[in-house]
Amino acid sequence: MKRLSLIMFAAAGCFAVTSCSSDDDSGNNNNLTADLTGTYDLTAVNAPTAQDYDGDGDSNNNLVLEGACYNESWISFHNNGTYDEERTTATTGQGGLSIDCDTQASSGTYTQTGNTITTTRTSGSGNATATFTFNSSAHTLTRNESNGTYSGFNTATSVWANLTGNLQITYEKYTNNDDDNGNSDSDDDNVSSEGRAEVIGNFGLSTLLTATAQDLDDDSDSSTNLLNESNCYASSHIVFNSDGTYTEESSSSNLLSSLGLELTCNSETSNGTFIRNGNKVITRMTSGSGTITTNYTLDMETNTISRTDAQGEYPSFNNVTNIYTMTSGSLNYTFTKGS
Repeated sequence: MKRLSLIMFAAAGCFAVTSCSSDDDSGNNNNLTADLTGTYDLTAVNAPTAQDYDGDGDSNNNLVLEGACYNESWISFHNNGTYDEERTTATTGQGGLSIDCDTQASSGTYTQTGNTITTTRTSGSGNATATFTFNSSAHTLTRNESNGTYSGFNTATSVWANLTGNLQITYEKYTNNDDDNGNSDSDDDNVSSEGRAEVIGNFGLSTLLTATAQDLDDDSDSSTNLLNESNCYASSHIVFNSDGTYTEESSSSNLLSSLGLELTCNSETSNGTFIRNGNKVITRMTSGSGTITTNYTLDMETNTISRTDAQGEYPSFNNVTNIYTMTSGSLNYTFTKGS
């Protein structure tokens, strides 16, 4: 955060907050200190629970460090007892599938009593009044919102939701220019650039591993990867769309009949919604009856998502009886983007 020298001056002669008498050329009020005048950048919004808005797998209680939304927030105090403010926050998108940015602009008047600054909004939106604690040495303004609103991830429903709680907010002065309006401040240090890989796109099934090797094609060459043993699985894929929906085609190998003499390929299509939270991609299938939630682990270096089905079902060939049977066990799925 930039540091600029502060110009100190003594103000005298006026006791009203909003104006001075006509014979006072300074236009300042002795209740307002010159070191307060300037523009402040939002540097911290500490929430009760850590969040991962930018999806880099690293959660933080300071929401300013979790994506770009909060980095556009600033407040300017003018020496005539007025202020301008623009505050951008992260909000829950439609259906809780995403995080959106919401901006509110306001202006009004303020008073100073010692190190307490009280703003009163006269136009725009946001809090009607707000109280800050001013630290002239650190050039910071702090305040608490006891019932502040912020977005949080609900692990039970696998969607984002609006939460309320105590928010500890800090602004830090970066320029004496009270008309800067946040223009000259750089927020690069507040934005995490990690984990920007997009989930959007087609992920094809690349491996389907079983605990024990199988020889489904009866070529005497067994493999724990069922894709090497049957072409039935090759068409399995998931398409993640930019609107928070997905479509999945799941193909598998099953018994043609109860006799177990040969295998056949089955395929089914499902769809629903998905959300990404850090290195987790969570799908919620809404087609068919009921809702099924599935958790995948995202690897951004390999552009893959993976999951484990502890009680998956798959065919197994019995070399003694020369028949196929269905068995259950752990199945590890890996889908690769673009394959």
